[in-house]
Amino acid sequence: MNREAGLGLVVALLCAAPVLAAGQKKPTPVAKATPAVAAASAPAPALSEAQRDYIEQIFKNLVVPRFTVRADDALDDEARAAAQAMQAEHLPRVQALMTQWALEEIQQPEEKDWFRRMTARLANEFALWGRDSTGPEQDAALSQALRMPGMCRPVGGWSSELVMRLARLRGLPPEVRRAAVQAERDLLARWGKARQVDETEPLDAEDMLLALRVDSQPPWKPLPPVLAQLYLGDSGDSRLDPRVAEPAVRCALHQWGGVTPAQFRAAMAMQAADVLGINRLVAAGPTSADNAYPKLGSLFTVRGVITIRAALNSDGKLVNPTVVQREISVPGLREVRALAFEGVLDLATLTKAQEMDWMEWAPKQGMRLFEREFEWDL
Repeated sequence: MNREAGLGLVVALLCAAPVLAAGQKKPTPVAKATPAVAAASAPAPALSEAQRDYIEQIFKNLVVPRFTVRADDALDDEARAAAQAMQAEHLPRVQALMTQWALEEIQQPEEKDWFRRMTARLANEFALWGRDSTGPEQDAALSQALRMPGMCRPVGGWSSELVMRLARLRGLPPEVRRAAVQAERDLLARWGKARQVDETEPLDAEDMLLALRVDSQPPWKPLPPVLAQLYLGDSGDSRLDPRVAEPAVRCALHQWGGVTPAQFRAAMAMQAADVLGINRLVAAGPTSADNAYPKLGSLFTVRGVITIRAALNSDGKLVNPTVVQREISVPGLREVRALAFEGVLDLATLTKAQEMDWMEWAPKQGMRLFEREFEWDL
């Protein structure tokens, strides 16, 4: 599915779900009664046909493609067999989780928004998966892979997230790779379960690239030709923002940067925009001409406070604004960090900060370091 189609599908479903679901007979919520007899007599919650159809559409269009093994994916026989086995195991798992989440969300206040909350939980599972690790052995294997040339080379034009993850392990010694592949399988089995993931921030690749552009100093390690063309060319139109680059480019950039396994996973983890098939800049852009709230933030009622740190020069221009703290809430995400939705408010905040007039606070000379909070609330 292309990004435009993904955005259209998501917007249509998210907007239509409450309206169409209202025409169905509402499931009876479980009674909050303490006596055992009262609880036992309460009818179990059930999903309407329309609600089941919404789940199926999201599953088919947004979940299945993330785990599909395509015929043209350039995988060896062992990797292909492993990917197909994981696909067969995991898709029914996700489908069952989506049904479970939907049943839980229709019993929450504001039942009409069950669909948004369920989809938010789905997106956050993708983000948690991206940052999760089974431990030191898997980290050591990833660290070894990060030192191998060609780790990030694409294996197909439209490879799924699952295939890309397994492809990055292709250069490892056979026994190490088999253990790393099993670790990937174990991570999938954790979906839907409470777990702590590493909260390390990704390496700021933009910092490294800006230093190269400004100082014109030879990098500590030669920049691969494709990255040099994309990030150091003379034409601003040809440059890519590292925060929104395609996975293969982002992978190569962070591999070049010498990241740790935790930093690499943080950089490569899917965000809600990726899960929904929406360009990250579009997702963080204004909802409409007269509504500056981030598009994805409006769809999922994302609220929060983003704190940036930056330097301000004498011309009133921000230098290297960086997000240093976040407090974000998303309906449906309870007692878990809203990892999937941080990127949209990060990008929206940094864009807003760059567009503001800071001249009033500019120093007469040199640089002034400061922090500033940006509150996002619908």
